[in-house]
Amino acid sequence: MKTISFIKSVLQDIPKPIGIVISKIPYDKRPLLGKKYKDSMLLIREFENHSVGSKKDFIVFKMRDIVKYAMQIPFYKELYENHKICYKDINTFEDISSLPIITKSMLREYSLENRSKDVKGRYVVNTGGSSGSTLDFYILPSHIPNEWAHMHTIWDKYNYDVSKLKFTFSGRNLGKKNLRYDGLRHQYTINVYNNYQNMIPELKKICKNNKISYLHGYPSALAEFADYLYDNAPELVENLSKTLEGAFFSSEYPAKVYRSKVESVFNIPTVSWYGHTERAILAWEKKEQFVYYPFHTYGLCETIKNDVTGGYNLVGTSFHNYASPFIRYDTEDDVDPVIMKENLLESFKVRDGRIGEFVLDQNGKKIPLTALIFGRHHKIFNIAKHIQVYQKDCGEMTVLATLKDKLPEKFKFEDWFDSKGLNMAIGYKLLDKPKLTSSGKVTLKVKSI
Repeated sequence: MKTISFIKSVLQDIPKPIGIVISKIPYDKRPLLGKKYKDSMLLIREFENHSVGSKKDFIVFKMRDIVKYAMQIPFYKELYENHKICYKDINTFEDISSLPIITKSMLREYSLENRSKDVKGRYVVNTGGSSGSTLDFYILPSHIPNEWAHMHTIWDKYNYDVSKLKFTFSGRNLGKKNLRYDGLRHQYTINVYNNYQNMIPELKKICKNNKISYLHGYPSALAEFADYLYDNAPELVENLSKTLEGAFFSSEYPAKVYRSKVESVFNIPTVSWYGHTERAILAWEKKEQFVYYPFHTYGLCETIKNDVTGGYNLVGTSFHNYASPFIRYDTEDDVDPVIMKENLLESFKVRDGRIGEFVLDQNGKKIPLTALIFGRHHKIFNIAKHIQVYQKDCGEMTVLATLKDKLPEKFKFEDWFDSKGLNMAIGYKLLDKPKLTSSGKVTLKVKSI
């Protein structure tokens, strides 16, 4: 892992003149990446034109292959033996449903090595998810060409080209620097931990000498950036609006209040995708907003009924991770299928955000935060840039508001926050800036205040 991080750090420090030259080399012609990237791109395009029957045949082949491989790993070997399952039993698409669903808690009962295979080049990553329950696993550098092929397919919705410059808003720690050119990805990485006020002169200089084509990053961060420029640097908004072709929303669910801010300020279209660190599912807004179409070339995406929520849980299988396979892995994300074709999931909608993003009322009932915060018309969004929630005890909740400006005269919180029908005691606290996670995200629910 240290070697991978070191290589990335060196490549990210490539001077801009060299970075520009590299950016003009198509990915399918780049050393080490080219062939696998080209093969993945070809598969994505061909798969799109296949019949549903052919798509299912492909999925059966991939599932059989990964299950056969996984039976060498103690976790899967014991699981499948207990269920009397063999890879040879997977001959039709319907046979896949006989494979047991696995969960994060099941995987955590085994050591990392007992649910992984010793594959050359593997390195450890981990996911906490909004539930805060961590899980470590291995991934491989060989995943990179396939990842880029699928991501570039998404971005191509707005004519993406690797030679075009982006402003990227992620959790990368730049220390005291406001921004930094990243030669590996040909982008300017913006420091989301710093005040935008201090970076306006640098941004103006960059926009004067470069054509910025895209914004990329957390929807909450892009919305805050748009909001600040609109109020404090209208000339920068005007300049960016002339060159921007779109915005790419990553990592967070693109709440309408954030999405509309970015789209209206810069007059650009946006696209979002669903994915996670486990790399089992990747889905994107291929057509309409908030409806996600999974790439079954990336992994199998399924839904299973959840009797508790009344919705469906999203289940994924990675076709490419031979270091720590995820086979019929329950993401615990609450969704509704939109289109099914011959039992193959074609699209879905996220219902209430990631699991863990809820509060409990006085009766212990779970209240989804996506619905509570973004599903109601709260006047407080007229004066606040961000709304977050903290809950220490059941039945009590504190709303954390990061304001655009000063509070209006005779402000009464209950007039600005719709709590009708909620069996909860709700208070509020004003913040100068939103609480960020260690990766720079603005989560709806925070762990401390």
